[in-house]
Amino acid sequence: MLSAGIARITWIALGVLLISQLTACSVPRGNWEDAGSSLPDTTFGKFLERADAGDAESQNVVGFMLFHGEGVRRDRTRAQVWFQRAATQGNIRARRNLAILQSAGETGSGPPSKTGSSATSVQAPSPGQALYGKYCAGCHGFNGISSYVHSPSFALGEALDKSDGELMRSLMRGKGEMPNWDNKFSPDQLQHVLRFVRTLRARYELGIGQSLSGAPPVFYLFGPMSREHSAYRGLSAD
Repeated sequence: MLSAGIARITWIALGVLLISQLTACSVPRGNWEDAGSSLPDTTFGKFLERADAGDAESQNVVGFMLFHGEGVRRDRTRAQVWFQRAATQGNIRARRNLAILQSAGETGSGPPSKTGSSATSVQAPSPGQALYGKYCAGCHGFNGISSYVHSPSFALGEALDKSDGELMRSLMRGKGEMPNWDNKFSPDQLQHVLRFVRTLRARYELGIGQSLSGAPPVFYLFGPMSREHSAYRGLSAD
């Protein structure tokens, strides 16, 4: 009886640990149609709140996330609405995104058309991009707008004011809830990742008129997740 009780407590403890890990990583479950209102602790929810309050740059970020399905269900009709709101306030990036979207006829929530930004030929990822996509993007976002609210969004310049030395120390030793990577990758590999991270701000500035990064076949968020942008929101393992 005593051993059965101990076993039961152990399984309960493991269940609590698993739930706490998923909560810490903001891995939402269920329908993301109303993400932001029902999931205020996600990055999308954070920027949606600011966008609703009238912040033009946040409105552009919300449009960007909706357009690419970055941390929220893809919906290009809603993306156009947010780009329009930000553009009306004079946001240059939103004006550019709105012009690209309208000229390419990219609306609706379906797959991208073969005209416009998605027509650009896809190049093989660089070594740093490949490592970032598999091991970092689950929290920091495929294109640098984080899917986990407590991770910096490199596309928005967060944490990029730090020196290369500071960022390398964080990569090697870990920081906060980010694990250390020094015993998993060589210094050269980590340098490749850092160089790619440094490009994410410029990529965001280019807006939606480019081929941005999608999910690799397998990527990690405290465990391997399956292909496609929605993978880190769904708990389905490859």
